[in-house]
Amino acid sequence: MEIYFGDVPGLKVGQCFKNRKALREAGIHAPLIAGIWGAQEGACSIVLSGGYEDDIDDLDFIRYTGQGGQNDKKQQVADQEFTFGNRGLQLSCDYKFPVRVTRGFQIMHGPEKEKGYRYDGIYFVEKYERIKGKSGFYICRFHLQSQSSIDILENDLRPNLKSNYSRTTRTSQTIQKINRNIKNREKIKSIYDYRCQVCEIKLTTPKKFPNSIAIGAHIKGLGRPHNGPDELENMLCLCPNHHEQFDKFSYYIDPMNLEVRGLSGLENKKILTDKSHKIDPDFLQYHYDLYLKNN
Repeated sequence: MEIYFGDVPGLKVGQCFKNRKALREAGIHAPLIAGIWGAQEGACSIVLSGGYEDDIDDLDFIRYTGQGGQNDKKQQVADQEFTFGNRGLQLSCDYKFPVRVTRGFQIMHGPEKEKGYRYDGIYFVEKYERIKGKSGFYICRFHLQSQSSIDILENDLRPNLKSNYSRTTRTSQTIQKINRNIKNREKIKSIYDYRCQVCEIKLTTPKKFPNSIAIGAHIKGLGRPHNGPDELENMLCLCPNHHEQFDKFSYYIDPMNLEVRGLSGLENKKILTDKSHKIDPDFLQYHYDLYLKNN
């Protein structure tokens, strides 16, 4: 069955299917066992059926554990890698491909047992990470966000939610769209004249483009699960390469002396600073702790 992305024509969010074979026949999810459909071309669909202990499901937001590393008793006994379906979800994040999400009766937010599996609409993979799970092995984890708000999603799914369903307790910050302060992002770039604080390179552009290339990067990420503030004390001015590597925990900046650690060619180099920009070391410490978990 050829992989494809997006909604299935004629399919409604909240519609139920008796079993995995019915999901395949409807064109929602082709694999009869695997939870991820897609690999080297990206992943177009996942099924949540309670197979992994590290999954977290808030209905509109999912922290989904990738595939692999389990024994016949569904115990995690080995590390996961970004291969096969995990590679597919990684690509879907990088290229912003839509992912169809289906929940099975086995999980708390799925349908009742007699209804089997429920199609819950389109989600997007916001980020991915490789961290140590509850059993002590590395897992590939993916953060997925529904394209619908929690209110709309609950309304669409209500006829086929379990009778004991209740919304996950959350703060207003986690159910509202993140307000990113554009002024701060532009200010941090202006402070350093669009020069990367790590490599000190300024990427210039032709005159028809108004500014050079730089990114106002957050040290402690905004939104779930980090909930970092959108403030200058939590920001760096980085070039695209060093921003991507920073977000993927390829290196860290020492909170004590602001020296680069773990980056080939720039090891022990102190980052570029300006007296008008006060970096909060607590945010650098937070990033360092995540660096240790991911390396």
